Amino acid sequence: MSIDNLEPVGKMNPQKLTSLEEDAKKEQELIKADTERWKRYGTNSQRKAALSKREIMEEMTRERFPWEE
Repeated sequence: MSIDNLEPVGKMNPQKLTSLEEDAKKEQELIKADTERWKRYGTNSQRKAALSKREIMEEMTRERFPWEE
């Protein structure tokens, strides 16, 4: 097979190579934006945090024996 017989497969789109420093900088910007979004909006307020077994038992005891408080 010689070079003269080769057919072009497709057009190549050259891409600019980025350095590791540029990639790290972009990643840090994404992390910072995400952190600020969490600070602003917090966690999903509709989702209730799970109670521990101890907290569940204390709540049940308070409901069952309200006069002990």
